[in-house]
Amino acid sequence: MKKFRDLCLSLENTSSKNEKVNILYSYLEKMTLEERKSLVDLILSRIEGYTPSVIIQAIGDFTPFYHGDTREAVKKYLERRDYRQRTLVSMELSLSSVVSSLEEASPQHRVQVLRGMVESLDTETASLLIASLLNDLQIGVGEGLLLEAFSRLSSKSYEEMKTLLSLGGWDAVLEGRDMHLIPGSAIRPMLAEKSLSLEEILRAGNYWIEPKLDGVRILVHKKGDNIRIFSRRGTDITMQFPEIVEHARSISGDYILDGEVIALKNGKILPFQRIMRRFGDRGYVDVDFYFFDILYYNEPVIEKRYIERREILESLTPKFVPREEIEDTAHLKERFETLVSMGYEGIVAKRENGKYLMGKRAREWLKYKRTFEIDAVIVAAEWGHGRRRNYLSDYHLAVWDRGMLVEVGKTFKGLTFEVMRKLTDRLLKNKMGEISGGIVVRPTIVVEVEFEDVQISPIYRKYTLRFARIKRLREDKTPQDAAKMEEVEKIFKYLHGSV
Repeated sequence: MKKFRDLCLSLENTSSKNEKVNILYSYLEKMTLEERKSLVDLILSRIEGYTPSVIIQAIGDFTPFYHGDTREAVKKYLERRDYRQRTLVSMELSLSSVVSSLEEASPQHRVQVLRGMVESLDTETASLLIASLLNDLQIGVGEGLLLEAFSRLSSKSYEEMKTLLSLGGWDAVLEGRDMHLIPGSAIRPMLAEKSLSLEEILRAGNYWIEPKLDGVRILVHKKGDNIRIFSRRGTDITMQFPEIVEHARSISGDYILDGEVIALKNGKILPFQRIMRRFGDRGYVDVDFYFFDILYYNEPVIEKRYIERREILESLTPKFVPREEIEDTAHLKERFETLVSMGYEGIVAKRENGKYLMGKRAREWLKYKRTFEIDAVIVAAEWGHGRRRNYLSDYHLAVWDRGMLVEVGKTFKGLTFEVMRKLTDRLLKNKMGEISGGIVVRPTIVVEVEFEDVQISPIYRKYTLRFARIKRLREDKTPQDAAKMEEVEKIFKYLHGSV
């Protein structure tokens, strides 16, 4: 674990992205494959199951020392108590052994395993380990910088490494193996960039528009008689949607279709949260589904133009979202207003010659909604007043800035009392410390925030969201998927000009 500790200390001492990549490369080139896998798991906080409750049982309650930085809180706590078994000889635990032990521990043994590790590690290393487990390792490194470092270790370009990640996950990147697009394995889908205006869409040359559905992204794979449905995050959700499986069987050939599944009631599209009933025990909900792209049809087709892929898709299934070509801004505005009035979230505008760029957010697809929206992470919550006094209902919202979660405002608007009640229970289970009138929480819950304006803030680091409301919980996203400060700044400049 000495390598992990020394690497983290080196990374936090520079804000330069190039220098961080150099540091990562210098460590990675001296590591074995197993050590590299373990390091990725720790840096990206990929070890699951170690909730605040498990950690507090293992080392004690460090949360009174928490003021926004898990590592500092744990370090101060451990320095103030004799937590190690001083009669034992301290031993150097290897990076791989620590990660494998943590990942392989059964739920009933996690507390014991973690306690034994902390007793054997120095305070600095133990603090960094706990911060990683709680997804609060503030060293300014994410997937992008890691991919750049691995690109230097291989003969593959950064873009090739991103493609590997989209096709085979981190195992493919770490092992450097060639991957090919075939049905049956989870992949990362293409994502749309946000457009700030209808005029921007036409300036970008995205003349084909499709209605934007408020549902769950699905990737339907068929190879022979085997059909699998994956979520955007790569979770196998085949069992939740038998009606999609039945339809998929009627389509001949091997393929990968990209689409969306939505909840319905009497033919009306219901909000996103309703479809989540298919993933729990909250009752049945009717669904419908539509496809908007195809990645594979007996061979990869992602290099074909959008217009060609759509022709293939429409020849295979009637379950496709409609598309139409736009003539000018007036036409685009009229169609946008019509689609919004019909209950759609907005539009996705696509470039006719655009390829399908797996795992990338690209301007070949531009999405536009009437209000501004970002995904943010709840990092703290305060108890409400009046009818909300029994709920944690004032939510502190944060986005990523140079590898750290930074607050950009708070809101109590948007959620029903039922959602607030359930969210309060979740937040209390993730309690990390206390603030005046509320608690600091482990950053695990992502919400979609709708707002009307961005302003320079005298309270927060730079910007604050005005007239913000939480539109929905994003159960399909991880904290790493939340917005970056650059997105907030882009909206600010669009509304108010340069800073």
